[in-house]
Amino acid sequence: MLAAVLLAPGLVLPTVTRPALSHTTIKMGQDDTRDPAPNVESMAESVARRERETREREASGFPEAIVESKEYKVQFKTTAGSFTATLDRALSPNGVDRFVELVKDGHFTDMLFYRVLPGFLIQFGIAADPAQQRKWDYSLGPAGEKIWAPEARPPLADEPNREKFRTGSISFAGSGENSRTCHFFIAMEPYGAKVLGAGPHETTIGCVDEGSDTRVGLGDGLEVLDRICRKHTHNGYPDTGSLQEELIEYGNAAAAEYPGLDRIECAEIIES
Repeated sequence: MLAAVLLAPGLVLPTVTRPALSHTTIKMGQDDTRDPAPNVESMAESVARRERETREREASGFPEAIVESKEYKVQFKTTAGSFTATLDRALSPNGVDRFVELVKDGHFTDMLFYRVLPGFLIQFGIAADPAQQRKWDYSLGPAGEKIWAPEARPPLADEPNREKFRTGSISFAGSGENSRTCHFFIAMEPYGAKVLGAGPHETTIGCVDEGSDTRVGLGDGLEVLDRICRKHTHNGYPDTGSLQEELIEYGNAAAAEYPGLDRIECAEIIES
């Protein structure tokens, strides 16, 4: 049975529904939950608009790189298995540099894949420790105002998308222009490749590696992602995107109601 899944800004996609759910309202992009879209389009209008915007961007061609290619291979050890991802500065120089900084700072240690939308995306980026999160992101004050800690790194300026999204593509999540901080998503098929790439923050920085290396810990990353999605569905979890603000405020303890969420145990750069 298919149900409508609402994705901000105004995007609706069908998804497989768990037996207990009739529909799930979510917002695409980690930070988008902070700025609700004022208008809701119909499913047909939303999908058509996003697919049209993505096709138009692709038809106009992808911009050429402004720096030479420099790749980083990052290994992720997770509760669903280990995999690697290859990042390339030619795709997004500032975006890749920020991701590498986050890896070296231990930002991803014990981090939840706190939002899993099978067939669309997997979201992560909120540190297990709120103090760590405040180094890279803002928090919300009592009136909903953005509060940046004195030591916090500012958000990155947007960079154009230089590669078509596909299964395993990694991008910053955000809330619009110049909103890239430390939130990320991994695109999944079939919907991720169709509708991602139209937002200003939706810029690929690399991709999860497929299983061409048989060495221990370098297995098929796409299989690990699929395992994460299957587990989320098996557990009957709803869209857990609403956990975002509490995770930022209280860390992993905010997700105690969902003990089956997979997480990143650690991440390290193994080749550069």
